Amino acid sequence: MARVTYGSGVTNYKGSIGGITYQNNTSGAIARLRTKAVVNPTPRQEPYQTRMSYLISLWPTLTQVQKDAWTAFAAANDHTTPWGDIKTLNGHQWFLSCNLRRMLYHSTAIVAAPVWAIQAPPDAFTIETDRTYIRVAWSPNYNAPEDLIAYCSLPLRQSSLKLRRSLFHIKNYYTAPDLANWDLTTEIAALLNVTWADFYDDSDCNIIIRLLQGDFDKGLFSSYVSAIIKI
Repeated sequence: MARVTYGSGVTNYKGSIGGITYQNNTSGAIARLRTKAVVNPTPRQEPYQTRMSYLISLWPTLTQVQKDAWTAFAAANDHTTPWGDIKTLNGHQWFLSCNLRRMLYHSTAIVAAPVWAIQAPPDAFTIETDRTYIRVAWSPNYNAPEDLIAYCSLPLRQSSLKLRRSLFHIKNYYTAPDLANWDLTTEIAALLNVTWADFYDDSDCNIIIRLLQGDFDKGLFSSYVSAIIKI
């Protein structure tokens, strides 16, 4: 940081030029190097950021015909968010949305716009747990027509229960069969960095699990269906 003295030609300066920011504080007029925030992604954030960077760089390599197909796809179909809200996306946004979902399971992206198909939410479920497991369960059994994605919240106190909590992707089911339950113990214990039996014995919290149903090949998925359990 340097103190600035103005002459007769310049009496004040604010803003940034060439990485130097001019401003006033209690010391008077100063100049300092503009800082840049350093963001180190967590191990869970890094794969998402890697996929996003890859897709952003992939889009310009598409042919105009392929881009026009995504634009036409966007004009014909509204996007339903995981929370059930309806949004209008452009072709580029649909390209990102479909591929970010697809690449939770497949290693490659699609460059051709998919054939549209409405994705119904999964059947309502409950959460079952004891010292040896935590799982989602259906009664009667659920014959999921396509694929499932599971998300989980961090442990929540009763006083902080809100619908739109931060969620963490924990598990996929590709071409789900006839399901009585779906065990998520290993994945949730890894997310929380706990031994499940010890956590179950000592915790006093709530956990939310949310599922999406859709098609990994197309990258199209439904809105959430949720359940909560007190542990």
